[in-house]
Amino acid sequence: MYIKTRCPVCGTEQYRNIKLHALETKQFTDLDSAARYTIEYIEVSDTVTEDELAREVLRNMRPYVHDGFEVKELCRILKRTYRVAAAYCCDLVTRLKIEMDMYCPGCRHLYYVKPMRTLK
Repeated sequence: MYIKTRCPVCGTEQYRNIKLHALETKQFTDLDSAARYTIEYIEVSDTVTEDELAREVLRNMRPYVHDGFEVKELCRILKRTYRVAAAYCCDLVTRLKIEMDMYCPGCRHLYYVKPMRTLK
């Protein structure tokens, strides 16, 4: 899962791909069972900048994005395919809108910005 962090040295924002290793313990108190998770350790497997992550998403998604594409669908793809944590999807969607020259008037659907025609 990619989470957004700030580099302590240079202060730039980066996305880190982390893997949580947890231990599950089950507690049986009644007919329903409850589980408790204890994090054993966290492993950082990759670090990328926001530019690199946006470029990777753009490279793969550009052929599929069209006028009227739902922001909710783009967030779902970011969470499932690219494993971006839900809390950071909005930041990345904003970046992708800028990179693809799109706007989102009602915060629900994406539309391409059409260049204005020049009059002669």
